[in-house]
Amino acid sequence: MTGYAKPELTQGEQEKLKRVYDDLLELASSDVPSVAAAARAALAQVAAALSGEGLHYELYSKNWK
Repeated sequence: MTGYAKPELTQGEQEKLKRVYDDLLELASSDVPSVAAAARAALAQVAAALSGEGLHYELYSKNWK
């Protein structure tokens, strides 16, 4: 019995995902409450994707205001 092929991100896609994560992490510290809240919510989704790919990330930050 053969299993299904596991789809994986390319190296380029992994780099893009990490860039998005870094950008959202920066926006999560915004002085604009709605921007900070939206960035944090999106950051959680991107962190789930990073985790699913076994990529290193840090979800919690002491830098948030």
